[in-house]
Amino acid sequence: MTRLPELPAEPRHTRGGAGGVAPADPPPPWHRQKVKIPKRVWGSRHYSHGAVAFHAQVTALAQRSDGCTAGVVTLARYMGTAVRTGERYLSELSAPGPDGVPELTTVRRTGPDGDGDTAVRRTRGCGRGEHFAYVPIGAAKTLRPSPFVLYCALTYATATGTPVTAAELASVLGVTERSARRLVDELEAAGWITVHRRAGAHGRHTYEVHDHPLHPVTEQPGRPDTDGGSGPDTIGGSLAIKEDAGLTDESTTQVGGAFRRRRGDRKWGPAPVDTHGNHAPATFLRTPRPPYDGPPLTLSPRVWAVLAPVRDLLPAVSPYLVRRIAREIGRQLDTGIWADDIRDQLHRMRAWTPTEELTDPGRWLIGAVLPVRSRCGRTGCHWGYLAYTGTPCKACAEIDDARTRERLRTAHPPHLAHHCTGCERPARTPLPAGLCLTCRTA
Repeated sequence: MTRLPELPAEPRHTRGGAGGVAPADPPPPWHRQKVKIPKRVWGSRHYSHGAVAFHAQVTALAQRSDGCTAGVVTLARYMGTAVRTGERYLSELSAPGPDGVPELTTVRRTGPDGDGDTAVRRTRGCGRGEHFAYVPIGAAKTLRPSPFVLYCALTYATATGTPVTAAELASVLGVTERSARRLVDELEAAGWITVHRRAGAHGRHTYEVHDHPLHPVTEQPGRPDTDGGSGPDTIGGSLAIKEDAGLTDESTTQVGGAFRRRRGDRKWGPAPVDTHGNHAPATFLRTPRPPYDGPPLTLSPRVWAVLAPVRDLLPAVSPYLVRRIAREIGRQLDTGIWADDIRDQLHRMRAWTPTEELTDPGRWLIGAVLPVRSRCGRTGCHWGYLAYTGTPCKACAEIDDARTRERLRTAHPPHLAHHCTGCERPARTPLPAGLCLTCRTA
């Protein structure tokens, strides 16, 4: 009996790829992360499209317990923009919004040793009953700013069941209707949405929004489009061999946007001028600034008496920081703080901080020692310790305990089956005696 030859093994098929290919790399941890972007950010046209994308990135990083601690360089690298562009977007979000409240808050941090740390950034959340778009952070990272804002609008319209037209999308984005249609086509080509054309009421398109692209997209050069002018697109323009300045929007066709004032062959231009050996007049040269020859820096007796515990550090401090330190001490003395309290604080912090950690004494004094930071608001409390004895402040400890209890009370997810019989709050596990920690200690 003749046996047929064995067939080769069936090639392995993966989603979106050819058979027999190796499995794709695992997605990054943020691949499935989604954030809420308020409608006041992406739908008010008060913020630029790039600022909306940065708002989504900061919101995603701020979901960690310590907030968004990434620097401007890191945020710009995540979003694929220049550092200066990222600074402009962050400044735009930090400015007061239409209601007078900024969308981004930044808290500068300085350690006890005086060294600065990366600032903590947090975005303003959504209020009760406020409309928002729940979008994946992967869209903000991979899409351009304008398509991302359009993606937010379509996500919101799909979630609320609102039919939209190209004119309505254009009004949200602040662009023309034709540009809105091009952005929709770009999103559909990237796989983030699916357009069902003429499938809705009154012949409107219906949109299906996806949390991740359905297929990989390769980098291809975009089709040239002149928005109605002469060029390859024959829908709104004409194929012409020469452009008329009266029919185009631009005042010049020169690359770079500058007028050419002479021809390339310099036939009618003047002859080149030899400037070798010429020197500018002395009146146009910048004279160097003379060194400071005024009186030396002096401190008042009351400030000098307060700085007695740290006099050995002052020679390493620049005169500018010494002036700032003296002004801060004088301001605290004028507000009613006793000189003995400030001197005791300097002595205690100097004894607590090792000398090898004082790499910048000026920043340590102006940033960590002199500012009065007290959660309880008492003048004799600094960094949670009493001024004279150095013992922990009981008022600050009570505030910390109250914050811990409030965090434990509100930390239960709202979808669990166990509830407290006293306050009806949900719990993750069965409660002893049916009461939560707050009700048992009340």
